[in-house]
Amino acid sequence: MMRFLKSRCSLGAATTVMLLLCVAGATPAQAPPPLGELTLYGVRLRGASTEAFIAAALKAGATPLAPRTDEPPSFDTRAAGVPALQRLTVLSDATGLVSAQFVIKPYGQENEALRQLLVSKYGLPNMADGARRPFPTFAARFAPRGTFDWDFASGMKLIYRQPALGDATLSYTDVERVRRLSATSALPGASGAASLVNRF
Repeated sequence: MMRFLKSRCSLGAATTVMLLLCVAGATPAQAPPPLGELTLYGVRLRGASTEAFIAAALKAGATPLAPRTDEPPSFDTRAAGVPALQRLTVLSDATGLVSAQFVIKPYGQENEALRQLLVSKYGLPNMADGARRPFPTFAARFAPRGTFDWDFASGMKLIYRQPALGDATLSYTDVERVRRLSATSALPGASGAASLVNRF
């Protein structure tokens, strides 16, 4: 479990738009100092190659899912050893990994165990909806609604999102590259990032 949380993830273009909405309210004056490097599956996410990250995910127990046209690669992660993680989508650009987004189980003991694991590893998250401040009951029994995040070095974020409707997600994201990918995906002919936007 801990090895998983030490690894890095990033989100891709589709997830980009929603990510930007989640991050938009933060200001340097309000934010606490960033944590260290964000890693996942033993891979330092900032600047990681997509191939290296996918290889590490497979080694950890992720299983490839049949690709759909114009969709980024995705994996079943229920056997990878971390509670509540169900499906991983890997978003990348020409230079490498941009974001890794997990669809997670939105309720129950597995969800609670995941939130407790995140707090034990990274501390309390900040609320990304409304006033930006630490959220002390994040690891309580019932899953909180809203968006919560942790800031890491080099512009990386770990984002937990529990909407009233739609998938609950945990995303490891390079914020600046998500912005660039989002701008690129808005161009005619850009590949299917748009289909992921509502998942983030």
